[in-house]
Amino acid sequence: MSKKVLFVLLRYTSLVLSLLASVLFMLTGKSIDIYFITLFLVFVINNQVRFFSIPKKSIYFLISILVEAALSLIIFNNYGGITFLLLFSILLDSTMYISSKYITAGLISLIIAILILLGQTDLKLTISSVLAAIAVGALGVYIKEETERKHEAQKLYDKLRISEEELKKAKDNLERYAGTIEELTLLRERNRISREIHDSVGHSLSTMIIQLSAIEKIAEIDGKAASEMAKNLSGFAKDALRSVREAVRDLVPAEFEKYRGILAIEEMIKNFKKLTEVEVIFTLSKEIWELNSDQSFILYRIVQEFLTNSVRHGKADKVNINLNFYKDSLYMRLKDNGEGCDNIIEGVGLKSIKDRAESLGGTVKYLSSKDQGFELNLNVPRIEALISERNI
Repeated sequence: MSKKVLFVLLRYTSLVLSLLASVLFMLTGKSIDIYFITLFLVFVINNQVRFFSIPKKSIYFLISILVEAALSLIIFNNYGGITFLLLFSILLDSTMYISSKYITAGLISLIIAILILLGQTDLKLTISSVLAAIAVGALGVYIKEETERKHEAQKLYDKLRISEEELKKAKDNLERYAGTIEELTLLRERNRISREIHDSVGHSLSTMIIQLSAIEKIAEIDGKAASEMAKNLSGFAKDALRSVREAVRDLVPAEFEKYRGILAIEEMIKNFKKLTEVEVIFTLSKEIWELNSDQSFILYRIVQEFLTNSVRHGKADKVNINLNFYKDSLYMRLKDNGEGCDNIIEGVGLKSIKDRAESLGGTVKYLSSKDQGFELNLNVPRIEALISERNI
């Protein structure tokens, strides 16, 4: 049962019990007249309008509470009843909906004063009513504070959710910006390379064309001179070729050979994430040694095959790939969050992975269970370590 439903139930219960108490008191000495009915109807209408229609933070809400307190006094003085029940609704409203603590404290004090003044003839009933009023007031204040804390928590959650959405947008914008920067960098590098080719290779080729034209004309007159020019031109062409090779070598970073296999795997993972929207987390150890062409190609194919199987057979949406380089070996762990299985049957894909690993002298282990994903562990010896073992 929600708090609002509970409060409504308590409110109507107190109204009904107040009416019954006043009627019972009147039956002992007075008859029910139109004045009582009018007073009680105004009492109930004011109560309901305050609860359902009047804004809780407006001055009219406070006026309605004071009007109900006055009506309670009139009803009790003229027709009797139980004061606590008549004041129960305004006690709840004072503690639950009045935002100012000072006004709440003043209203509760007023209610307690009314209970004391109207209950002088029965000390026990007066004490019981005052204690009940204090208990209800304290409970109302506690519930109001809890509700306010809940609202604050909800506001904070909404702000966090909005911040998260903004961060996602910022991340997307940064990714697009990074992509744009990458494209611009590639364009600048291409322009630089084209200028290098134009300045070095273009100049060399132009010179060679001029020399060849001159040789062609001189050869008709003086073959020995033409032969000497051709020899010089051959040396010039070799120098030009050497310059081109040096320029190309300078374009390739020294670290590229070391990381070429890793870069290929990262590029493949990047394209796979774009095509499938599967989250792939690829981590590397701090120390990395250079992979030869066979190792690079086979690791690339193993990762590719595992990713394909994770989506096709495991229905996974997240894959973790850890690649660790040790002194004498390479260890790779691939784990997805797919459906998994209790009995692993080696199909074409897994057999291909195993054969490729064995061709490098490595080993493969599989781990899987139902609804726990699929894990592949690959261990490959470093090529220098393998050669040393064979020499022994």
